[in-house]
Amino acid sequence: MDRIDALRLFCSVAELGSFTKAAEREAMTPGAASKQITALEQRLQARLFERTTRSVRLTDAGAALLDRVQPWLDEYDALEEGVAEARSAPAGLLRVTAPVDFGARRLIPIIADFMTEWPKVDVRLSMVDRMVDLVNEGFDVGVRIGNLPDSALIARRLAPACMACVASPDYVERHGMPEHPDDLVRHDMIIDRNKPSPQSLKFVREDDGDGEVEVRVNGRLSLNGAVAAVSAASAGIGIACSPRWAAQDALARGEVVDVLKGWEPEHRFLWAVFPSNRYMTHRVRAFVDYLADRFDGVV
Repeated sequence: MDRIDALRLFCSVAELGSFTKAAEREAMTPGAASKQITALEQRLQARLFERTTRSVRLTDAGAALLDRVQPWLDEYDALEEGVAEARSAPAGLLRVTAPVDFGARRLIPIIADFMTEWPKVDVRLSMVDRMVDLVNEGFDVGVRIGNLPDSALIARRLAPACMACVASPDYVERHGMPEHPDDLVRHDMIIDRNKPSPQSLKFVREDDGDGEVEVRVNGRLSLNGAVAAVSAASAGIGIACSPRWAAQDALARGEVVDVLKGWEPEHRFLWAVFPSNRYMTHRVRAFVDYLADRFDGVV
């Protein structure tokens, strides 16, 4: 067993807390695994595990080694995989996370086309409305909408995600059409808690982009989800300020209408993010490039 394999075995024992389980993963006997770890400890002149008949746990030296070795092994594996993949079509498991509504409405059709083009790629899509830790939760790519916080992730901007303020014709008839963002303080706004600042809205004039206005709004109904907010607006509950992609079907059916014509809600951006401490594999690069091609324009 070479040194890289010994370090890989060490990480498996640390992760699984068992020589038997680690040996099974690495296709060797428990006795051979124990001998390899002992040889590694002798080479490093440090005890890496405290062993009892019931448990195996890291020593302080073992924990320090794991912190440095695991990221390096991940990088090495990804680099090795990337070199091999460079001469072949994208293949393997692609782990993707995205917001629930956007994933269901916009991303799944694109993933379907991507999988048709690259039949050797399997996709595991997780749709959640929270900030996912890509590294610790084992994702290759995250699709996100909004302003990204500073992080250790690499981000590729795909397209602007335009917003729209909409209300049902019945609501407008009963409460009037707002003409200026300041008018919204006198209306029932549908508060989408998925937004970073759900009660703070910014607008710019559509004609020249100047005249930015920020207004703080209130409403009797709060919820989480862009599509749900538009549905609530369709029911006449109030005004929703949601991504235009979430409102386009309801607008086409006449269930809601645009309000505040002449003013544009501050749009956000669609991003593909991925861990910066890994070599980008062929399938990840192919998927991100595919997203960029399909979202060439406005979401």
